[in-house]
Amino acid sequence: MELFRALGALLDGPCGENRLIGHLLELGPVPDEPTHNDIFLFQLYPYASAFLGTDGHMGGEARDRVAGFWRALGTTPPEDPDHLRALLGGYAWLVEAQQGAKGKAAQVCRDARHAFLWEHLLSWVLPFLTKLRQIAPPFYREWADTLEALLSGESARLGPPTRRPLALREAKPVPDPRRTDGDSFLNALLSPVRSGLVLTRADLARAARDLDLGLRVGERAYILRSMMSQGPRATLEWLAREAEEWAHLHDRGGTTAPEVADFWTHRVTATGRLLTDLSADIDSDLSSDLSSDVNADTHNG
Repeated sequence: MELFRALGALLDGPCGENRLIGHLLELGPVPDEPTHNDIFLFQLYPYASAFLGTDGHMGGEARDRVAGFWRALGTTPPEDPDHLRALLGGYAWLVEAQQGAKGKAAQVCRDARHAFLWEHLLSWVLPFLTKLRQIAPPFYREWADTLEALLSGESARLGPPTRRPLALREAKPVPDPRRTDGDSFLNALLSPVRSGLVLTRADLARAARDLDLGLRVGERAYILRSMMSQGPRATLEWLAREAEEWAHLHDRGGTTAPEVADFWTHRVTATGRLLTDLSADIDSDLSSDLSSDVNADTHNG
């Protein structure tokens, strides 16, 4: 189970120890610090809460859910309990605890390991790895392949969940802005568990280039609202195409975790239908609602 810890350590960026780990795992040269920081501090946050939270923010209930798991086991939660490094280290700890236990205690550890795998790793890691492969250099693509193979082996070894992870069961879909408001709609689009989409700043910059729209530098909600103000129908159509692509991407994850991949595929398919409907039905009132307060301060990363 040291492989889980080793893969988690590589999320900390380049250093002598991580270069050695990368060499031993045959992942290739470790990317430099600016590359690492751009990926994990600016584009793709390796936190469960960034994927499972209601608005795409880090922290909140999604983070507390992981911390609560550790408290239920009588253990103090680690710092940043929903960071992927902490999750991989925690899973390795549970495996070792099971291996060192006997009888009923071993079964308790196995049940905890099974719950942790599905509730706090497989519930969100596959979309994270999919996006990482799209934006990262070869080292992190190899890292993603290694971790997915490891998790696939664990899911086969422990068996499927009895029901979907709690965060997926409770996640509400993207609301129709014709019945709610533009801010709720845009924030939900940036929450992967609600929309099924994983949209980074780089994705939105790509959209602006594709659509020949001006790019307003800022946080994602600010960028997306600015795009809506310039070309609402074109932006909605672009997002609908992204949803169609993500439906295929999520479906490919079915070999590792079909129970979870099914949720993500259905969620992004529903989002795609909504986006297509909105793009066909957009009027001046809806356009104004989606692009309102472009100059407002926003905290959606």
